[in-house]
Amino acid sequence: MGNRYLKRLATLLLSLFIVSLLAFTLIELSPGGAMARYLENPKISQADRARIALRFGLDKPAPVRYLIWLRNTVQGDLGISLMTGRPVLTEILERLPATLKLMTFSFIISLFAAIAIGIYSATHRHSLGDNLAAACSFLFLSLPSFWFGLLMIYLFAIRLDWLPAGGMITPWFDPDKYPLPTRPFVIFWEHTRYLLMPATVLSLSNIGSWSRYMRSSMLDVVSQNYIRTARANGVPERKIVYKHALRNALTPLVTLVGLNLPSFFAGAVVTEQIFAWPGMGRLFISAAGNRDYQVLMGITIITAVLVLLGNLLADFLYAFLDPRIKCEG
Repeated sequence: MGNRYLKRLATLLLSLFIVSLLAFTLIELSPGGAMARYLENPKISQADRARIALRFGLDKPAPVRYLIWLRNTVQGDLGISLMTGRPVLTEILERLPATLKLMTFSFIISLFAAIAIGIYSATHRHSLGDNLAAACSFLFLSLPSFWFGLLMIYLFAIRLDWLPAGGMITPWFDPDKYPLPTRPFVIFWEHTRYLLMPATVLSLSNIGSWSRYMRSSMLDVVSQNYIRTARANGVPERKIVYKHALRNALTPLVTLVGLNLPSFFAGAVVTEQIFAWPGMGRLFISAAGNRDYQVLMGITIITAVLVLLGNLLADFLYAFLDPRIKCEG
């Protein structure tokens, strides 16, 4: 048991090292460079540029800078932002809760909607509802997130004025002015109405793919002999579906969810920019536009850690749902 966890930890650390090395190499190969933003400013002299390069360690060769960055990162120091002069870790930690909030809400929508659609499609095979669910799934997979996000803003924020167009919370929102019994519901709705549109946009493609996998998995499970035996013994259909079949049908979906975790972060970059959501995705775009490579590296490594931890959790859930599976490295 101990060796298994040690192997998993070693694999995680090796993956982080490879991700950081690839990210640093790609950033170094990108046009311009960290000093390009200062070269375009005529008010900054050559001596000023030399001091800036010395201040941020940009005067050293790329391999040396990577080793310095790696040593500092292991110690918990992700460097200083070239754009704001603040610690990169501070910049990311200020944005991380917003991104996790959006991703969690989107994940809940995706998972429950996919399971519900998959179960319905499998139990009503070739019906009108099944065909409609299939058509909607393919539509969700093909819709560009930026286009659908702008469409939702136009419809629900501009035309109908039901939801806010962007942001995370109303700046002048004061929960203290509401009665104490209703205050929790008001706070919940205030946060939820800002989350609905970006979380829906981020969830659509996952709902489309996960629901099809759930349908296929359910169809495979309900054709097993033990399901036929349960039906022959007079077990109610609802109990067969939700107690006996659902747990076994979830195992392939758990694997798919673990593999699709990076898509949440990739989609959040576009979604946060469209809806002015103050998360890591918006910070990433801002850092890329300003050539703030320290922030880009910090966001990349934090995202990699979250994705790898999510995949590790998916492995444990997979073994929990199916005790026959033995994770032996």
